[in-house]
Amino acid sequence: MLPKSKLLSLTASLLGAAMLLSACSGGEAAGENDENVVLRVATGLSPQHAFWEGGIVPWMDRVEELTDGQVEFESFTSGELVAVPDEGEAVLNGSVDLAIVLPVYEPDQYPMAEITMLPLNHSDTIIGANAWRSLLESDVELQDGKTFTELQFGEFKVFPMPTTAEYSISTTGKEFTSASDVIGTSLRTPSRIHEMYSKEIGVNSITMPGVEMYDALSRGAFDGSFYSIADWTGYGFQDLFRYTVTGVNFGHFNAFLGMDQDRFDSLPENVQEAMEQATDEYFADASQIWMDRRDEVIALNEEVGGEFVDFSTLPQDVQDHINNGMENTWSNYAQLLEDDGLPGNELIRLWRDLMVEAGGQVPQNVMEME
Repeated sequence: MLPKSKLLSLTASLLGAAMLLSACSGGEAAGENDENVVLRVATGLSPQHAFWEGGIVPWMDRVEELTDGQVEFESFTSGELVAVPDEGEAVLNGSVDLAIVLPVYEPDQYPMAEITMLPLNHSDTIIGANAWRSLLESDVELQDGKTFTELQFGEFKVFPMPTTAEYSISTTGKEFTSASDVIGTSLRTPSRIHEMYSKEIGVNSITMPGVEMYDALSRGAFDGSFYSIADWTGYGFQDLFRYTVTGVNFGHFNAFLGMDQDRFDSLPENVQEAMEQATDEYFADASQIWMDRRDEVIALNEEVGGEFVDFSTLPQDVQDHINNGMENTWSNYAQLLEDDGLPGNELIRLWRDLMVEAGGQVPQNVMEME
């Protein structure tokens, strides 16, 4: 039998060890939401692109701030880790945690996402961005009890991003002094909708991602492009375009910050909440950035000889020629989707209503659709 003094010492040691084990165990349970979360974020776009610089960078900063540094981001731009338009696939296969997804470039996978590229009588970045977010968050069932986002992006956790500013027609110098000048012009088209519209007005359509355009335009491979003025500096187009028609809207290019839904669900609840809060907070500011950039780019382009011509000042035959193609493009796109078994008519009516609610204007025959 141990002496009383040694027995007390042994008891104290065992109690201390038990308390230490209990504290360690309790610490792990209490700290589950405090463990560091490192997330890889990628884009094939340049770091100067407004989607990245004006949208994702402040979003990441805010998430880190809201989580007191618990979340850290590893950033990859300019195709370092994934190229345009493979970002969505990289998210879903786990190569990256988040990415700027550009669904317009992948109509085979996301055929209904081109809806924002339909031509409009009036819109701007804020109108287009709010309508796009409303579409992503809409609970209207379009087909088989599913919403737009469920039909197109069901595997993603979608964080809405503002659309670009409105698209214009810009050329490296060709001017539209008559309708015959428009016919035969070669323009890069960023979506099937622009291809449809180009066919309506006799424009030769060139299809390629924006990141490939600079070299092709520099070589004189085509005359110009449908493009957002505010987006020129992301690619250097402010040094190439010399003639731009403004005051007519050829749609808005959309994007979203995508994450695999299961990956998002695995994150601590406080991190999920921080991401949602950051999205709500940055959305309006990110929209305004496109508006501000447009003014800045126009000034830069004018300094090197660029000319901006308001649509209303063009010869009447040019205006009529450009306008005539707009109305048919809406119905042509709806029919394209319907032919593929998708709810094209329901979608364009929903987009019309959301656009008008946000303050935009659509062609008159579209307003009359029931």
